[in-house]
Amino acid sequence: MCLAGWPRYQTPGQAVQRENKLSMKQILLTAALAVGLAIPSSAQVASPSFVTQTASGTTTAITFFATSPTLQMRVVGAIASSDLAGSVITFKSGTTPLTITKTNAAGTTIGVAATNGFTVADFVIVETKSGLLTNAQIASFTGATNIVFTDKIMATVPGDQLYKLGTAATLPVGATAGKNYQGAALFVGQRGRPVQVTVNGTTNCSLDSVTGCYE
Repeated sequence: MCLAGWPRYQTPGQAVQRENKLSMKQILLTAALAVGLAIPSSAQVASPSFVTQTASGTTTAITFFATSPTLQMRVVGAIASSDLAGSVITFKSGTTPLTITKTNAAGTTIGVAATNGFTVADFVIVETKSGLLTNAQIASFTGATNIVFTDKIMATVPGDQLYKLGTAATLPVGATAGKNYQGAALFVGQRGRPVQVTVNGTTNCSLDSVTGCYE
């Protein structure tokens, strides 16, 4: 029997057993730490990446945020100026993708494998593998594998991408300088898709600063 407050007596066997248990805990803890340190950096969560764009124009100022294959882009800041009372900042995300499979010279027509999911009057973003982006509107189709645009675009090669633009989201600007919006998610694009940002004007407008966060 052991009285309350008195130390409990341990036999030599019990003391050895307790020491062995402590040693095993230390071994397991050390092993766990070693496994944690061995996790490659590619498996860790990447930090957000921020990109800021600017643009200016007369009736329209436009900029693009390029595609990142596995990341989603959200706009966290937008500052714009315009001389038009009813001007707005407009955000659109790329949606339906189409991979270009033919070499196409600069012009209004491109050849693709198929045109499924696209219709006349659709607005699109064209993005090349080299990082060039532009927007265009579909004027017509000639056959099942040719798209005709209303305006000329740059030359494209197999592997370049075409994205149908989604529904617009807008923020009012008006006839003012430096209209400033900041927030965690002014606009969120689709994952793995480019984003287009515009502001309109009468004779002068600008996207003074548009900041996107990739994560």
